[in-house]
Amino acid sequence: DRYEAANTLMAGYAGASIGNTGHWSVSGGVRVEHNRQQLTSARFGGGRGLVDNPIVSILPSINASFDITTRSLVRVAWSNTVNRPEFRELAPFAFYDFSLNNVLYGNDSLDIAKVMNIDARWEFYPTANEVVSAGLFYKRFVDPIEMYFVPGTGSGGTRNFTYDNADLAQSYGVEVEVRRSLTSLFGDGYLGRFGVLLNGAYILTTVDLGEKAVGQEQQRPLMGQSPYVVNAGIYYQDSEHKLQYNILYNVMGRRLFAVGTFGTPDLYEMPRHALDVTLTKGLGKHFELKVSVQDILNQRVRLVQDSDGNEKLNGGDEEIMSYRRGQVFSAGISFKF
Repeated sequence: DRYEAANTLMAGYAGASIGNTGHWSVSGGVRVEHNRQQLTSARFGGGRGLVDNPIVSILPSINASFDITTRSLVRVAWSNTVNRPEFRELAPFAFYDFSLNNVLYGNDSLDIAKVMNIDARWEFYPTANEVVSAGLFYKRFVDPIEMYFVPGTGSGGTRNFTYDNADLAQSYGVEVEVRRSLTSLFGDGYLGRFGVLLNGAYILTTVDLGEKAVGQEQQRPLMGQSPYVVNAGIYYQDSEHKLQYNILYNVMGRRLFAVGTFGTPDLYEMPRHALDVTLTKGLGKHFELKVSVQDILNQRVRLVQDSDGNEKLNGGDEEIMSYRRGQVFSAGISFKF
C-alpha cells in the first residue's frame, strides 16, 4: 500500500528568433530532456514492482506571426510535448477512493504520451487591454494515458479501474476569445464601466485503440475531453469609487470519465453549469475588501453509464453517482502599503 519514487529531470534548450522583418516575425528552438522515473513497491501477493524509465525526449517548436496591421496579426505555431504518468498511475497496487467508491490499480508498464501540437490564430487588439481572436488547432497523441474499467471485479457497488495507453488519438477544433470594454459604445458613464469576456472551444477527438479494442468500438472520444467548453463573464470597474465586481459562467460538454468493456459500458460525466461572483471595494488609501461566492448554482455532478450502448445518454441509461460539491463563500481584507 505504499511506494518509494523519484523523478530526475535534466533539460537544455537552444533557440533563435528573427525580429520583425517587414511584417514577419519567426522564433523557434529545440528542448532536449533526459527524464528518469523510478518507483519501487510491493505487489499484491508479495511480488515486487520496479519502475526505472530513463527517457530522452527531443522537443522542437516554432512560432511565426504576420502583422496584418499595427493592431492585428496571424500566428501559426507547431510544437512537440510529452505527458508523463503520475506515480500513483505507475504504482502496481490498488487503493480505495472513498469519495467515489472506486478501487484504482496502478500500472507499472505505462509509457509516456507524446503530443504534437499545431495551431493557427487570427488576433485583433482594439486597445492594449482588449482582444478578439479566432483559431484552429490540431493535436496528435501517441500512447495517450486513459483510465479503464477492470471487468469481472468489484462488489457492493464498488467499481475497479486501472490505467493503460491507447495507441493513437487525435484532437482538433476551433476556439474564439473576446475581451472588450463597453467604453467605446457608451462612453465614460455607468454602462461604459462594464466589460465582457468570452472564450469557447468546440473539439472533436478520436482514439485508435488498435488491438486493445476489446469490448469497445475501435474509435471513440478521448477520455476526459469535452466536445465543447464555454466561459463567459461580465465585469464592472469604477476606479473613482474603487469598486469592481465580476460575474463568471462556465459549462463544458459531457466527457468520458472511464472507458468501459464487456458488461461495463462507458461512464460519462454530464454537463454542469457553474456561476461565480466576486466583489472588491477599496476602503480609504490602504484597505481593500473582497467578497466572493463560488458555484452559486451548486448543480449536481452526475456520472451516467451508457447502459444501452447508443451513446445518447437518455432515459434508458443508468445514473451511477450524483452529488453536489457545495458553494464556497469567502471574504477577506487586505492592507496595501
